[in-house]
Amino acid sequence: MINYSISPAGVNLDIHSGPIGVSCSGGADSSILLYHLMREKEDTIHIFTTGNNQRSRYNVQAAVNVVEKIIQLTSNSNIEHHISYCEIQTREELFPKLQVYLDSNTTGIIYTGITSNPPKEVTDTFGLPVTETNRTPGNNPYMHHNNTFYTPWFNSDKLKIAEMYKEANLLEELYPITRSCEYDPTSNYFKNIEDPGTGHCGKCWWCEERKWAFGRLV
Repeated sequence: MINYSISPAGVNLDIHSGPIGVSCSGGADSSILLYHLMREKEDTIHIFTTGNNQRSRYNVQAAVNVVEKIIQLTSNSNIEHHISYCEIQTREELFPKLQVYLDSNTTGIIYTGITSNPPKEVTDTFGLPVTETNRTPGNNPYMHHNNTFYTPWFNSDKLKIAEMYKEANLLEELYPITRSCEYDPTSNYFKNIEDPGTGHCGKCWWCEERKWAFGRLV
């Protein structure tokens, strides 16, 4: 059930009643979503982060840092952070993991921060080909998996996300600790690129997208 809606940078965000879940990777998109939900919600928020061994689980540390920072920013500590691990993360693996919490009535709905891709003329300039084909504008459903997963940013690209950070005055406090890099040491593309650790490689598709939208990596 929707209690009310807010409009970060003009994008509709429905605030559902009761305990909710949020999938948080530590990236810019899911972090600004979590920030707004923690500002608005009094019920328990269940935060879900999955680290994959293929990419050294760097996102887990970023997500922990993001959660701690948002607690400071919102004074809301009514959260439970659930962290799990897998070898190679795919949405086919992720949704069943989250479905367990829905089936147990721990939460009635799970928010995800999935955004649309930048325009093709932009992504054509990126070093890596577009791999997130299901992020093409219009392809991401608003509510899916029996109306239990909600993707409010589904038709907004990272330029709009950058606008949200600017509007909320979070470009210096929250944005720098988010991490969007998908450095993959098992891919030949990265064989001559230094492992960035918990930082950004600056060369992957997701780093390129971040630089395009924010004008900087951190």
